[in-house]
Amino acid sequence: MDTGRYIELFLSESREHLRALSRSLLGIEQGGGDEPVEEAFRAAHTLKGMAAAMGYSAVAHEAHALEDRLESIRSGALAVDADLIDELLAASDRLHAALETSAFPPPEPDPAAEEGREPPAAEAVASPAVPAPEEDLAALLDGVDVGILETDAAPAARVLIDMAAPLKAARATIICRAVAKVSPIVSCDPAAFDDAFDGDFRLVFPPGADIDLLDAAIREGGEVKAVSWETARRAAPRRGGSRGVPAPAVGRRVRVDQEHLDSIAEAVGELGILRAELAALAEADTQVERVSSEMGRVLDDLEYAILGVRMIPVRDVFERFPRVVRDAARSTGKDVRLVLEGTEITLDRSILEDIGDPLLHLLRNAVDHGIEPAAERRAAGKPPRGTLLLRAARERAAVVIDVEDDGRGISRADVLARARREGLVDGVDELRDDELLRLLSRPGFTTAPSVSSMSGRGVGLDVAVSRVRGLGGSISLTTAPGRGTRFQMRLPLSLALAPALRVQVGGEDYVIPLNHVEEVVELNGAVSRQRGREVLNLRGDVVPLVRLGEALSCAGRGAETAAVIAGSGAARGALAVERLIGREQMVVKRFDGPAGTLPCFAGVTLLGDGRPALVLDPMSVL
Repeated sequence: MDTGRYIELFLSESREHLRALSRSLLGIEQGGGDEPVEEAFRAAHTLKGMAAAMGYSAVAHEAHALEDRLESIRSGALAVDADLIDELLAASDRLHAALETSAFPPPEPDPAAEEGREPPAAEAVASPAVPAPEEDLAALLDGVDVGILETDAAPAARVLIDMAAPLKAARATIICRAVAKVSPIVSCDPAAFDDAFDGDFRLVFPPGADIDLLDAAIREGGEVKAVSWETARRAAPRRGGSRGVPAPAVGRRVRVDQEHLDSIAEAVGELGILRAELAALAEADTQVERVSSEMGRVLDDLEYAILGVRMIPVRDVFERFPRVVRDAARSTGKDVRLVLEGTEITLDRSILEDIGDPLLHLLRNAVDHGIEPAAERRAAGKPPRGTLLLRAARERAAVVIDVEDDGRGISRADVLARARREGLVDGVDELRDDELLRLLSRPGFTTAPSVSSMSGRGVGLDVAVSRVRGLGGSISLTTAPGRGTRFQMRLPLSLALAPALRVQVGGEDYVIPLNHVEEVVELNGAVSRQRGREVLNLRGDVVPLVRLGEALSCAGRGAETAAVIAGSGAARGALAVERLIGREQMVVKRFDGPAGTLPCFAGVTLLGDGRPALVLDPMSVL
C-alpha cells in the first residue's frame, strides 16, 4: 500500500483541526464563554495524539505546549487578554509550521554533488514514520504471548470508524499504533487493513490492561464513531453485529481529485453540444427525435449531479478571514468585529478558491481605509468598535457576496482630485458609484497618503475586480460619507456548466451568462435621449442604453431589435442587440486574448453547432 496516503490523511485532518483551533481562539478573545475554550483544547489534544501516533514528535511537542496553556485557561489560572491571545495564535502558527516542516522536510544537501562526483543511484525510501498496515500490525503483534488468553478473560474492543472518514485503513493503523503505546495488542481482527477494509475491527489486549487509558487512546486516533468493550472469551463474532455498536451506514463518501471533476464536467458540456446537433437532425426523423429527447433528459440529470458534486459551502473560505481581520485590526490599532452570514451557501469549488484573494484585499482595505479609529468613531456618534460584514446569498442563477463596513466611506472629492491630477477625468464635478469603482480599480491608483504593510500601492482593488470579472462575475460599489462602503460581487454558480443567452450582433454570435440578465425586451421605439445619452423607457423606469454593436465596433446603428436588461446591485443597464437567438447551456473556457482585445470578454464557449463564441461580461460593457 502507498504509504504517502497516510501522510495525506494526517495533513488533511491536521489542517482542519488547525482551522478549528484558530477559530476557537478568536472566539475566546470575543468572550464566547467556555465553549471556544473547550473546542480549542480538543483541537490541540487531538493534534497531539495524531502527531504522536504518526511519529511526528516536533508537532506533538508544540501541540502539547499549547494544550498546557489552554488547560490553564480552563482552570482559571490564566486570565484572557489580547496579549495572551497573541501568544496563543503565535503558538498555533508555530504548530502549523512544525506540521508542514515535519511532513515535508527540506532535502538534505548531496555531498557527492557538492564535490562534483556522480550521485549514487536513487532508491525508493518509505517514510519511517508511516509503515504499511501489514508491516505495522505484524510489528505490533510480534512477540505477544497469545497463550495468555487460555487462563484469563482478556479485554477486547470493537472499534467502528466513521463511515465518512477517508482512508479507513490508514485511520485504523494510526489507532493501533496509539493503543500499542498503552498496552500490547494480543490480536486484531481483521489481521490486515487493505483497501477493502470497511472501518469495523476488533482488538484484544492482555488481561489487566487499563481499559480507560486504552479507550482514550482509541478515540484520540480520530474519526471513531463508536467503541464497545467486552472480554475475548465472551466476544460475539465481529461480523455478527451487536453490543450497542450500530451497523455501518450503507452510503460511503470518497475524495476525488478536482481535475477529475473538471474533466467530467467538460465532457458533459460537450455532450450537450452534441445533443444540440442531434436535435437539429431529429427534425426530419421521428425515431431520432425520440432518442434525442431521451438523451436530453438523461443529460439534464447528469449535469445536475455533476454540479452538486462540485459545490461546497462558502464557509470553507470565509473561516480563514476572522484571523486576517483580527491581525489587520491589531496592526492598525483599531477595534473591528467581523460578522459572517450565509456561510452555508454553496458555490463551485473552482470559483470559491479563486475569490479568496479578492475577498482578502477588500477586507484588509476596509480595515485600513474604511473603519475609523475608536476616537474618531466616538466623535461621529458611532460605537468605538467597527463592524465588517461578509455575507453570501443566492440570487437567481448567481451567488452574491457582500463586503460591507460601517466606516467613514470613500471620499469622492479625494478620488476626483487625484483623478484630475493624473488626467483621468475632465469636466466632471461629481463621481457616480460606477465611475468611482472604475477609477479605484485602475492599476496604481490610490488616495492613500503613504504605503503601509496592508495597502497604499493601488493594486488590491485592481486584483479583486480583474479576478471577479475573469470568473464571469461582476462587482459593484456603493458608498456614503460617514455610513460606510459596500462591495458586492455577483458570481455564477459554476464555471463548468452555466445557462446563458445567445445573441447576435453584426452577424456574429455572442453569449451572455444568465446570472447577469434580469429580462429581455423588444425596443419598439422606447429609446430616447437624456443628458446626452440614450436611455430605454422600461415601464416608467429610465435605464441607460448601450448599443452592443457600437461598443464592439462590429455593426451599423439602427439594426437593433431587442435589449438585454442586465444588473448588478444598484447598477443597471440595457444592451441593444440585433437578434435574440435563444438560451444555451455553455461550458466556459478561459482564454488569453491577443493585445488590444476588449476587456469585456470573460471567456469562450462552443455553441450547439460546434462553432466558438465569445462570452460577454455585460457589466463591463455598461
